[in-house]
Amino acid sequence: MDSQEIFINNINRLASYYKLNTYKKMAEFLSVTEDSLKHWQNKTRCPTLKKIDQISNRIGCWSYALIQKDGEIFAEIEFPQNDSREILIRNLKEIFLQEGRFSWNDKAALFCCFVSVDVLKSYFREKNFKTPPLKKLDEMASALGIPAYELIKEVRANEKTDT
Repeated sequence: MDSQEIFINNINRLASYYKLNTYKKMAEFLSVTEDSLKHWQNKTRCPTLKKIDQISNRIGCWSYALIQKDGEIFAEIEFPQNDSREILIRNLKEIFLQEGRFSWNDKAALFCCFVSVDVLKSYFREKNFKTPPLKKLDEMASALGIPAYELIKEVRANEKTDT
């Protein structure tokens, strides 16, 4: 199951929980357009990380939970300010360090040609940066052998171990 399917399942769980039985009600609750919601459901488009952050902030959960199977979307985190792009960059830097990948060519090679050097650089730019769409995030995670949600999951201090 890819991240978009998981995302849709989690959105549908929300809709069921809050008894949002129309696209209009779901869209209003999530602060998105009905068209966007329909496109996501039909997989003709996928949400951006920025949109996932906005939805997560709206409902009060961590962004990664929306693309995690049976994610904790009802966690009700106080004042969430999700920044999946920033977390993605931090996590990728950590992966590059662990893998001993220091040149852009070596870093891009980790993704088995799913991500070019130029595209990878665009994710890391300070200004006018790009963020990968959900499908690309899935490809990157697959190449790394991890679930996509782990690329945007922040490891908080109380979750780190010394083992």
